[in-house]
Amino acid sequence: MTVRKIIELITNLKNILQDGGLNNKLSDYLVTIQNNSNNLVLLKEITDKLISDLTEIEQSDVPENLERILVKSKNKPFTDDDFLKQVEDLKALNATDPTTHYNSLNNIITELQARLTQNITELDITEKIVQPFLTKDYSELQKETNAIFALVFNNPQSFENLKNLSFELKRWDRGLFIYQQIISDDAPKGFEIVEIDQGSIEVVLNLAFEVANKLLELFITGFEVYGAYLFYKTTVLEIIKSYRGNEKLIEGEEDREKLLLENVRKAIKDEVTKQSKKANAKNQEAMEKKIDEVTKLLTKHIVKGNSVKLLSAPTDKEEEVFVKEEEKETTFITNNKKYKQIDEATKLKLLSEFTEQPKVEDYEKEQT
Repeated sequence: MTVRKIIELITNLKNILQDGGLNNKLSDYLVTIQNNSNNLVLLKEITDKLISDLTEIEQSDVPENLERILVKSKNKPFTDDDFLKQVEDLKALNATDPTTHYNSLNNIITELQARLTQNITELDITEKIVQPFLTKDYSELQKETNAIFALVFNNPQSFENLKNLSFELKRWDRGLFIYQQIISDDAPKGFEIVEIDQGSIEVVLNLAFEVANKLLELFITGFEVYGAYLFYKTTVLEIIKSYRGNEKLIEGEEDREKLLLENVRKAIKDEVTKQSKKANAKNQEAMEKKIDEVTKLLTKHIVKGNSVKLLSAPTDKEEEVFVKEEEKETTFITNNKKYKQIDEATKLKLLSEFTEQPKVEDYEKEQT
């Protein structure tokens, strides 16, 4: 990982775990149960809240990112210890004695907070160590007309070898060029690669602000509509069970699923069309093809689990666009959680339908 990526991960982890996050909740829970140790109803309410908190952490990228940062630390990530199972087991006991429930819950929360505090301390130490090595500041590149923008490739098939990554970048090179033609009257500019980060692959670009801003809006739309499809897929099995084998109703759900997935493409296309400054272009057919190509590129990027990230913007635009970036990121994280809940057959279907493989080169056809 680059130094910048390490610092970014640490900042995100501390926001979730420390600054108004899990650590503060644990402190509140301890105070509450210690002041109400004989209130069994309240103790069980806190137990449920803790289960919800730990489930949310488990389904997020916190465990993976802690592993990445604390890989050489003596204090292993608190997520390695199954605190969630401990709390779920406590709930399952359904104790009728408040003292018994209190003692167990108090011990779990105390141990959990101790482990969490160790991890936060390690994050602070790591941040102080790597901060001096952060030599490139985006502010050096940030002017009044540009934005620093990252293409985020989370799907391994997008970057598992140089050929696949090259194929993706070529498609984005062409796609961004076409997109600029659609939304701007200015002559398109080739984007500048600032740096490439690893883990997932983040290709950091220096783009015209107008392009980055409107592209971010497209991804907000795309993630929102894709989220509706994923929400449907996490609930459809229970819905179908209630149909008791009624074939017409089941076929109706199959049609609904197709429409929800198709709506991702449609919503993005509609938004690109609205953004176009050349709606009355002389060659409308050619413009339609350009819009379709950009739509296809963004739709595949989204459905494959990839993302984008606005890293820097002009000073007078920062407040406005970073609200959009936060909205996009919140929706993306929610979608990731929903994606993990859908069945494997659907995951394979999405991957096969929305992954385009690069052509086999002549040298690969040669027999050795």
